[in-house]
Amino acid sequence: MPTIPGRALVLALVAGCADDVAQTTGEPTTSGEATTTTTTRATTESTTAPPVTTSTGTTTDEETTATAEPTAGLTTGAIDEALCMRLGGPDGAEALAVAIAGQVAADERINAYFLNAQFDGGRFLGCLVDQLATLAGCPGATYTCKGMKSAHAGLGVSAIDFSDFVADVATALDAHQAGPAPLLTDADKAALLDALAAMAAEVVEDAGDDATLYQRLGRKPGLQAVVGSSAAPGSWLGGVLADATLSGFFAGADEVRFGTCLVRQLASVDGPAVYGEEVDPPPGIEPGVSAAAPCRAMQPAHMGVENEMLGGAPITSADFVAMLGHLGVALANAAADEDDAVALQKALEPLCPEMVVDPEDCPGATEVEEFAEVDLGAAIEDGAYDGTPTSMTCATLTVPATGFDVVAAVEVEVGVDTGYAGDLTIKLLSPAAETVTLVSRPGLAEAADDGDGCSGDNSNLSAAAPLTFSLAGEKDAELMGDGLGTDEVICADDMACSYTPNPGAAIGPDLASLAGTAVPGEWQVCVGDSCGGFTATLQLARLRLTRGK
Repeated sequence: MPTIPGRALVLALVAGCADDVAQTTGEPTTSGEATTTTTTRATTESTTAPPVTTSTGTTTDEETTATAEPTAGLTTGAIDEALCMRLGGPDGAEALAVAIAGQVAADERINAYFLNAQFDGGRFLGCLVDQLATLAGCPGATYTCKGMKSAHAGLGVSAIDFSDFVADVATALDAHQAGPAPLLTDADKAALLDALAAMAAEVVEDAGDDATLYQRLGRKPGLQAVVGSSAAPGSWLGGVLADATLSGFFAGADEVRFGTCLVRQLASVDGPAVYGEEVDPPPGIEPGVSAAAPCRAMQPAHMGVENEMLGGAPITSADFVAMLGHLGVALANAAADEDDAVALQKALEPLCPEMVVDPEDCPGATEVEEFAEVDLGAAIEDGAYDGTPTSMTCATLTVPATGFDVVAAVEVEVGVDTGYAGDLTIKLLSPAAETVTLVSRPGLAEAADDGDGCSGDNSNLSAAAPLTFSLAGEKDAELMGDGLGTDEVICADDMACSYTPNPGAAIGPDLASLAGTAVPGEWQVCVGDSCGGFTATLQLARLRLTRGK
């Protein structure tokens, strides 16, 4: 393929190599720096959202073959071959591809897909040239890159992203017609755009433009408005730099670079940008960053940073919370949905420990503690359960205050010896007077939580094979023992030891409702027996608490 002027520049803008697309979790910072956490996503070789990765692999010819899946409109000669000549032949197709690549790289609406160091620009451009030549009916042209659907799978391209890409192609076609391809007609341009538009169904995954925070908050332009600048009161930067308790951290900082990195942080929470993977952008785009000066990682960027206006005070969790507060104000001023604003701030909370001197006080900071009573040997009165805690045998676990005194998550482990699991009801009573029913006579569709009626499930329980109840349980507690015989033991014989609570007919909260309640105090794990004939014994009660502030 002959080299043409401008191609080197476009390749510099979108340089990189790899197949996979990586998605990041947000990495906020008070110095405009970022770290990247990636997960593999799908390959892109097409004319829309490009691939991004943190791998260091190279692309080989094995990745494009003549047996690529068919894509709408990509058939040699689909459009009159004369169009190829009016386009400027194969060289004209390449010139147009370079123009399109430059157009999308400069388009803030969609360039977050492209301006990442690991985006394979050479492969993208080669595939685009083949695609245009094939659409134009150039003799011998064959599109052998991946089909649109598989190439874009998992990228989350929205309908408006695709529409904006088509608009950029239209702009490039106009310039191509006005420059190197004066014989190109308006009808030719319309035919090419129609062929491209026909691929929408294979490319677009977010038809409503609302599947992610990135889309709902207005993509990159919307996030740029939220971040703003010191000259934009009510923006994130405007609020932070006007805050006397925070502005001293940024004395002498490059505000433009800071703003660019903040935008990239927000755009990578669930969008296509990748922190730390900055490139040399087109003039006026993403100012302050480059391939040689990418946004930096949290910990080194904030190590030793002091507030010059407050006697050299270090960054604390209170400062981080204040930063998030200004983000909340900026989002409200941008008319962001309240739930989206909260979600975005929550997504940034994990960065706090990397930035501050008191990470234990960061929002979202948690600790896990375990409290247990073992070898209880507590008899469960046969057939006594009537729906009340007083009719149950309870193990009391006293949990002290530690400073991490708000429930974030709860997991309960219970060990019982009995020959009839279906007789039992197990409950958790919290210090906040919440009663959570973990299981109620599995196998019985009881009319009420009153102990009346016995279950048909007659499998056994053994304290040597305790059961765990949590929101992450692997099996519905109502199905406990299904498929086991009379002499078989739940967990020990069926390996089903982890359960999601099912309260049956009991009315009350679930484990999720305990989040945010007080941790300190007395917790009780209680077991009741509804039917006579089998003596049950409570041997183990263990509480695993994830505690926050």
